[in-house]
Amino acid sequence: MGNAAYLNRVSALYGASRGRDYLPQNWRDRLPDPASYYAHHVAKLGKPNATGWAQGACPFHEDRNASLSVHVASVKGQWRCFASCGGGDLVGFHMKRTGLDFKAAVRDLIGLGVTR
Repeated sequence: MGNAAYLNRVSALYGASRGRDYLPQNWRDRLPDPASYYAHHVAKLGKPNATGWAQGACPFHEDRNASLSVHVASVKGQWRCFASCGGGDLVGFHMKRTGLDFKAAVRDLIGLGVTR
């Protein structure tokens, strides 16, 4: 494969030809597994129940009791804090945890690096 063909394949894969903040079409398929992501970022995460929800300590406020529920069996990785911190999907959780905007959070999650 020639150098130009290689660069075209890399650009198509990572979106370099469309700018630094471009998200590839398959970004949803490249998100991390919710179970491993939340296990790494939620303290005291328990085992999921029969429907895939697990409880843990919310990282967004002082939490003595497990007020955060995360759906580790879902592709979207939904989460909900029952102490009024909010809820959403895995990308929203990462945005809230890191302070990144949507595109930067997705790029960080799929391993393309953060652009600011």
